[in-house]
Amino acid sequence: MREVIQCLIDWLDSEPSDEKGHRILRALAQESLKKSEFEESKRRFTADEIVAAVGESIGIADPKKWIDWPGSLKKYCEAREPQIIEYARKYELPHYPKPERKSTKGGPGQLTTFYIKAEPIPEITEEDQAIEGVLGRNNAADLQASYQMTELGEIKPSWIASRLFRRGQIELRQWHVWVIAGWLAIIAVFAVLIAYAGWLSLSVPRSVTTQDLTLLVSIFAIPYVSWVTIIKPWILLLDDRIVVAHELFTNFHEQSAQFELLRDGDLRVIRLVRYSAACPICGATIYLEKGEPDYRRRLVGRCYESPREHVFSFDRITRCGRLLVDR
Repeated sequence: MREVIQCLIDWLDSEPSDEKGHRILRALAQESLKKSEFEESKRRFTADEIVAAVGESIGIADPKKWIDWPGSLKKYCEAREPQIIEYARKYELPHYPKPERKSTKGGPGQLTTFYIKAEPIPEITEEDQAIEGVLGRNNAADLQASYQMTELGEIKPSWIASRLFRRGQIELRQWHVWVIAGWLAIIAVFAVLIAYAGWLSLSVPRSVTTQDLTLLVSIFAIPYVSWVTIIKPWILLLDDRIVVAHELFTNFHEQSAQFELLRDGDLRVIRLVRYSAACPICGATIYLEKGEPDYRRRLVGRCYESPREHVFSFDRITRCGRLLVDR
């Protein structure tokens, strides 16, 4: 049982987050690991015990309502169960960790508890794959892409970013974030000041020269280039959590990659990753690209062989995508 519980902890470490569901699972796993040698009945924890392990006891009147198993927590676990199964299968474990709730009828001493169950990993048979393939070909609306993420450090960064992404990621503490925010603010102010200085220079009455025309173009070009190339990508990363990595940051021979932002308390982790999938229509590889012009502010999966027709949505939580059909 210890290796099953440790599997959940390792998976949580590989997907850092400060989401409530993530913190609850970590607290449950860590408390369960302390009693991994005991039988299942002694590895069950009440809502109060889990909340105390999370460190959220202060200000929570009803721990059971805060955990919310029938609602958000159960959905959180179900959405990530396929990833946990694949993680356990990758390390050739016969079972995978599945959080469960033990309900009671109530009464004195009868409390609802939570525990981690060792569930057998489902086998993937050739018959199941064949049936899925037939169903997928018969109904295009049901075609789905199952995305896989590369291992950390597998993507080779360019020489410009090699010192930043030494292990495939950058760990940013809160003070790092403030430094970056200040740096972006300085660039923005500097660009505006250059544009303003140019405007003042042109406001002096005199004959127009080529130098004046160049200065006029710079008034608009410098702030625009600064916004598009430096400031906007950071804002999109903070807002959308994942953006397409610029080619300057990846090796020349690498396919499309992404910057992914993960949050864990004060820690911010920026990972250089690549999500890809096998196209269920033609079997080619699907890579994430920008969705413009049809799907603004979205990343979509585009088939390498048919990037305009075989287009799939992308959900970074479930790592699934459905065929996008223009209407």
